[in-house]
Amino acid sequence: MTQEERFHAYMEAFNANDWPRLISHYAPDVRLVIGNGTELVGRDAIVNFYRKVKRETRRTIHIRGCFVDGTMLAAELESEFLAVMDAPDFAAHPMKEGDRYYINSFVLYEFSGDLYTSIRSASFIREYRPRSG
Repeated sequence: MTQEERFHAYMEAFNANDWPRLISHYAPDVRLVIGNGTELVGRDAIVNFYRKVKRETRRTIHIRGCFVDGTMLAAELESEFLAVMDAPDFAAHPMKEGDRYYINSFVLYEFSGDLYTSIRSASFIREYRPRSG
């Protein structure tokens, strides 16, 4: 499996909330820095963060493009968050049930073998759409 194919499998696991499969892509001491600057260290910290996000929203990620060079994968990702409950403390923006939030990000994934060791994200498009009606 190529690194690009592995990345697509990783995103499929994320979109399906398949936590065991998602964790299998991370090194034990993986570091994640999300677009707002929050840093998470370790598999459990990352998955616990994503579980909370997925309890409050239906988040899906679409890969707009990716490429690999050496031990780094660069990707442009398009995320949609649909609030399934009121989430006043949501990391990206306070949300009410039915609100949508869109983020496009550039993300750098460093890997060793088949495991991501570092993930750094920078957002370049953010769009909040309150529930209509």
